[in-house]
Amino acid sequence: MRVLLTTLNSKFIHSNLALRYLKVSCKNLPVNLVIDEFTINDYMEDIIGNIYKHSPDIIAFSCYIWNIRETLMIVESLRKVLPNCLVILGGPEVSFDSASLMEQNPDVDITVRGEGEITFPLLIESIIMNKSLADLDGITFRRNDKIIVNRDRELIKDLDTIPFPYEDGFEGLENRIIYYETTRGCPFQCQYCLSSTSQGVRYFSLDRVKRDIKTFIDAGIPQVKLVDRTFNCNPKRAREIFKIIMDMGGNTNFHFEMCGDLLDDETLYVLKDAPPGLFQFEIGVQSTREKTLDLIKRKTDFLKLSKWVRQLQEFRNIHLHLDLIAGLPEEDYLSFQRSFNDVYDLKPDRLQLGFLKLLKGSGIRVNADRWNYKFTSYPPYEVLENRDITYVEILKLKAVEELVEKYYNTHRFESSLNYLAKFFDRDYYKLYDRLAQYWEENSYDKISHSHIRLYEILLEFGLSLEGLDHNFFNDLVKFDYVSQQKPSRYPKGIEVNNSQEQKDAIRNFFNSKVNISKYLPHLEVYTPSQISRMAHIEFFDNDITQYLDTGGIIKKPTAILFDYHIPNKLFKKSKTQKLDSLF
Repeated sequence: MRVLLTTLNSKFIHSNLALRYLKVSCKNLPVNLVIDEFTINDYMEDIIGNIYKHSPDIIAFSCYIWNIRETLMIVESLRKVLPNCLVILGGPEVSFDSASLMEQNPDVDITVRGEGEITFPLLIESIIMNKSLADLDGITFRRNDKIIVNRDRELIKDLDTIPFPYEDGFEGLENRIIYYETTRGCPFQCQYCLSSTSQGVRYFSLDRVKRDIKTFIDAGIPQVKLVDRTFNCNPKRAREIFKIIMDMGGNTNFHFEMCGDLLDDETLYVLKDAPPGLFQFEIGVQSTREKTLDLIKRKTDFLKLSKWVRQLQEFRNIHLHLDLIAGLPEEDYLSFQRSFNDVYDLKPDRLQLGFLKLLKGSGIRVNADRWNYKFTSYPPYEVLENRDITYVEILKLKAVEELVEKYYNTHRFESSLNYLAKFFDRDYYKLYDRLAQYWEENSYDKISHSHIRLYEILLEFGLSLEGLDHNFFNDLVKFDYVSQQKPSRYPKGIEVNNSQEQKDAIRNFFNSKVNISKYLPHLEVYTPSQISRMAHIEFFDNDITQYLDTGGIIKKPTAILFDYHIPNKLFKKSKTQKLDSLF
């Protein structure tokens, strides 16, 4: 019997953890079981054709809000060319109200609800043995013209009984993010999240986690993204795992979803010695409005969270992501702006602005009428408006989110954005809202742009602001651009035309052993031509380094050396030094 495990990931770099759990759980069954993953961006006809070529007897799809529509369309077409193939759906998007889904989609034969590591192999075994499905917990199936909903399966108590999902190795996962978990469940009851429907947290043992982590590090996996809902819900256990990873060394980056206000001095004491790039933290803030947080049952002490985030940033070794959700109950347009400004002021390495999804079974969806929610009837069930925020305001937030992604999160424009933020009296939301208006007025939101063009548009925007020091802003944009990489060409508006005297000074600098020894001693082993490819000298009308150090603006021609050959590029792409006597 040929069994195909498949899914549609949201991007190529993603992989599916659930499919790998199912495959290793079926390792003792007499079946030919393979995994073949696609993305929602692939042509549907190509997906159907590739699935057909497997000639499967059973197809099992892993279903989520981002792929359920396309999955059901594929299932409908596959039924026409594989009429005898059994179609099974599983995953969070079909675990709630499975009977209704199967009534609306007659080409689906069975759904597996909840955890599948026990249910799925028992189901496949029952199909092989032609046994009745009536007593198999955790499934919904068709019998004649009826849809039968069996009782739920109990949660797996001992998670160590579940095989390691990657025991067959990592073939086919090159250049993809590897997902992993050390816990299941969540101690919190956030009403926008499906984890609120289950109680408690279950843990894999530390011995098991240690073995798994060693496998990732020994295999040289670039990044492992943990899907634990709140990794540090047990701070002591989290510290132990951090220590395990740090002691093992290696070059694997581990991404954790953390609760910011559960951090403590002991945890930070451990984290301060982590090598740069080893850990990456995603911290959900969602909102800083206390009433909203109370309504969604998310207990967050933002002052405490801010304290720990600022201390983590001082270490300069952990990439920090902070999340906000727009459209939460009783957070209007103005209060969301305050939440945005509160989080932006923490200067996270990445600010993720998401929009509320009213997931099936979540508390907010059950009580949607209370706040007069309007949301898309199709997945991902995204908010359109509610009694506190209008659709027009949601659209404004979406425009801001896009520009935060293009400008803030790329870290290509830090000095320029900080200067603009001062101009807008540190009302960060106002800055991005005005920038979004400028984009719309000039139809920049209609097309995609190269990164060089993004510099040009930001420069245009700055020059359109009355009262801004345009000459100084020009220098900041040029500084940001050159700090990222040695320039081969410049954005329009900051083009460089050095004089012969300046060109000679640059050449003489790189030919001088004294200068290299003083400013670039780590490059002394290289030839002048090699050094000039790893470093760069740029001339400015203003003393940019003085401004970056003190905030003071001095109108003085300045030469700055950019060193791109630095060991840690996690937070900066170059190191800069002012050259006081170049001529």
